[in-house]
Amino acid sequence: MDNKLIITAAITGSVHIPTMSDYLPITPDEIVDDAVKAWEAGAAIAHIHVRNPEDGMPVSSPDLFLEVHSKIKERCDLVLLPTTGGGMNQTTEEKLIPIKQLEPEMCSFDPAPFNFGIFQIASRFKEFKHKWEKEYLELCKNVTFRPTFSDDLIYAKTFLEIDTKPEFEIYELGHVSYVKWLMEENLVKMPVHLQFVFGPMVGWMAPSVKHLVLIHDEAKEVLGEENFTWSVAAGGKFQIPITSTAIAMGAQNVRVGLEDSVYAGRGVMAKASADQVLMIKNVAKEMGLVPATSEETRQILGLKGLDKVKF
Repeated sequence: MDNKLIITAAITGSVHIPTMSDYLPITPDEIVDDAVKAWEAGAAIAHIHVRNPEDGMPVSSPDLFLEVHSKIKERCDLVLLPTTGGGMNQTTEEKLIPIKQLEPEMCSFDPAPFNFGIFQIASRFKEFKHKWEKEYLELCKNVTFRPTFSDDLIYAKTFLEIDTKPEFEIYELGHVSYVKWLMEENLVKMPVHLQFVFGPMVGWMAPSVKHLVLIHDEAKEVLGEENFTWSVAAGGKFQIPITSTAIAMGAQNVRVGLEDSVYAGRGVMAKASADQVLMIKNVAKEMGLVPATSEETRQILGLKGLDKVKF
């Protein structure tokens, strides 16, 4: 499968607010439709967040997660990768409730503390669609995502027990050492899967080729090149340039989608995550690569299979 590229579509996330785009999926059915369209365009994985269907506020409702996952599974064979990011004030136990219920093939894993500097977005708008939006954006001035070493142990043990492969979200160089520690504790199956995540938010790695090469080299040195597969995600206008660079470097996986950018080219609003899937698929085609199917992705990443999930 040397000529295969796994494309992940991050459907709605928790960064963008409804004021930023009329196309941001909000309701369960909108999230499901966007995920299926991304699959039809060539995505093999869908990264899933859910929102309050009334006002679009990011939430972590187990019922909404179950509805979205079940409806997607009815329509296609996407690998579904729900978030464990949850709300900024949620406990580890609360964030794990949907994962324990769903027992998905994959899920996200933020192994180290990081800042979620989205407060600058608030200054771009004089008016908001919903009352919660401005307060939500500015909340991160006073809150750091808190994963402690104890939290990591809880997450890792849970994922092992339910045979869910974590995707480690790596926001800076030091985060690689957290993964190394969990490897030494025998709390992850090998090879681990990393996703290098780039800004433009305050507190994240600046999106540049230099930093992408640096973090990839760090992972090779600390973990051993044979011990990990890797993906790249970048926000805003950097989405396609940084993921394209990753493809040229040999990444097995790249992520696009409305969670990371609401645009599909300069000044062009993306009407669906599929718009960005098609863009990166075209880049890959010029490099002699074709999108991996969901079944091929399961083989490449060593996943347990869609028949072993609980939705």
